[in-house]
Amino acid sequence: MFKVLLWLVLTLFSGSGVVLYALQQQYEDQSVTYRILYREVTVKLSQLETILSLLSVASDPSAVQQKFPQILAWKTLPKEDSTPTLRAAENGTYWLENQHFALLIDPQVLLADIPQIHSFQHILMSWNNRPLFEIGDGDESTFWQWEKGINSNLQPFELSANNDPEWARLPWLLLLLLSVIWAVVVYFIGQYRIKKRQHSIAVLREHFSELTRFNAIGEVTTGIVHELNQPLTAVLSYNQAALRLIGQQQMHKVAPLLDAAVIQIKRISTLLLHFRQKLTLEQVAFQEVNFSKVWRRVTVLLENEINQGKVKIITRIPDSLPTLRADPLWIEQIFHNILSNAIQAQQHNNAASAWVAIGAEYSDQGITLVITDGGPGLSEQALQQVFIPFFTTRQEGLGLGMALTETLVQRLNGNIKAENIAGQGACFTLWFPFNTQEL
Repeated sequence: MFKVLLWLVLTLFSGSGVVLYALQQQYEDQSVTYRILYREVTVKLSQLETILSLLSVASDPSAVQQKFPQILAWKTLPKEDSTPTLRAAENGTYWLENQHFALLIDPQVLLADIPQIHSFQHILMSWNNRPLFEIGDGDESTFWQWEKGINSNLQPFELSANNDPEWARLPWLLLLLLSVIWAVVVYFIGQYRIKKRQHSIAVLREHFSELTRFNAIGEVTTGIVHELNQPLTAVLSYNQAALRLIGQQQMHKVAPLLDAAVIQIKRISTLLLHFRQKLTLEQVAFQEVNFSKVWRRVTVLLENEINQGKVKIITRIPDSLPTLRADPLWIEQIFHNILSNAIQAQQHNNAASAWVAIGAEYSDQGITLVITDGGPGLSEQALQQVFIPFFTTRQEGLGLGMALTETLVQRLNGNIKAENIAGQGACFTLWFPFNTQEL
């Protein structure tokens, strides 16, 4: 619509300019024609005055009238009439008089042989508002009008002419050509704007892709730091404990610690493989995941923290709970982050009151998991921002655990909700559909 309006405006403006120029040219031509007509009329009237001044008693009236047919009659005036004058006669004729003679002039015959009179729609020669010579209909309104008084002492007439433009002579072909030219110009302007917009979008997309790549690298790097920190800390703790036991000659207690360290190292290897898949955009191969087994493996991974915090783990996952097609590491990370946060939230609780419980139920559509703890719960700010990256209530925290948890749940087409339960602590409700597909 904008292109059509632009084309119409440009065509109207340029066409109006061309039409005005063509009309001005016609007006100039008509003005030149009027000036020629005025000069011819002035010459003929001057000629009559000359004839009148040259007449004498010996002049032959028939010879004068034969040579000048516009002179219908002439007569000798009494000597007492000595003032030259002009008197109107019948049928538009008039008497032109001097001191001795008077000529009866017919303007129709006088001006009939001037070719310029046919160039106008209406011509009028008048004297004291009395028409002497007229061609055309003076009642019709016309586009142009010319009027000028004839500079003569004996014949002070007014000569006016009217005319309309010759519309057929306007440059209609040029106007059509202009409309086509402007249509082409508007089309190419539109194409240029489209190309420019496409180029700008391409540049923005390229810039966005670059930013996305850097953000992804930053996200992966931060995720690696966050996810590897806990198993590395656990491995360090197990090894330090094993060294102390070796120093105390309690060799029988070293093997379980080394086994736990091996489990953590394997977890580190799995995490690194997962991040490598994310960086190389490899498709994750889903497999049947047993929530109960993954939960027990996570409790083993966090056994050191559970024992140090004296946290009671309550598992209410029914044996009949169906498996879910997913990435086992994703489910493990989800459980690990929620359980780790629940343990850390109860560090200052009494030993008897620290607990974390998990319950599960299922329907035809999917599986619902509810993880609660005995901590103080989430603050109002935390409830609103718990899944926002880099939000944390711990000084040493990065604020990526729950953000990553939400991302993994959503990648399984599921959802997660955080709330507080009166008299208990925080509660996380997770739902996973059976028809999971990586997003």
